[in-house]
Amino acid sequence: MRPAPRAEHALAAALALSLGCASPPSPGLRPVALPSAERGPTFARAQLERGLPALMRALSERGRDAYRGLRLGEAQLEGWLSPAAVARGRTTFVGMIPGPGDRRWFAWRRWRGSALLGWCARGVRSHEADGPEGFLHPTLVVERVLVVGGRDEHRWAAWLEGLVLTGDGWRFAPWVPHAQSVEAPRRSHPDADLWDCDLASPPATSARRPGG
Repeated sequence: MRPAPRAEHALAAALALSLGCASPPSPGLRPVALPSAERGPTFARAQLERGLPALMRALSERGRDAYRGLRLGEAQLEGWLSPAAVARGRTTFVGMIPGPGDRRWFAWRRWRGSALLGWCARGVRSHEADGPEGFLHPTLVVERVLVVGGRDEHRWAAWLEGLVLTGDGWRFAPWVPHAQSVEAPRRSHPDADLWDCDLASPPATSARRPGG
């Protein structure tokens, strides 16, 4: 028997809280229609170029609140992941959601107004529908991406992990631990010049070109 609307809403709220959201996220996010495999890399590159500046801006302006709003909750995944995949995700340990005093938010706020100078994406995958991951529609996922930002003459870098492309832009996957989803920006980042990537757009000042 299907729950009454009020009970169904309460259930969605409880599930969202279990995934680390303070309030039930707005339902209705859906995957983006993906192009053919031949056009896949070009499409993924364009989506990253378009979406990463918005992620950087949100994290540097609103910190934890932005992260919580950008992290997918179970109510948003209805009709996107199979019930079995949602159940698996519910049992995955994701850790405590970072509090307002977490140092990463202060680090992001410090670099407010930075421009995106470059990025390195690893684990860029188009997951097919009805595959082992449980997606009901083809879905573009990026395992991790290093964003390189700059303001004035200063440069910094940070990893963002578990990005899923939706109709409303990139969102953080709920199966990635909170501690790994967003790294605090660092100057002299040890990975800023490695460029071993599936897709990349190196900074103009980078001494090395992408390795992949």
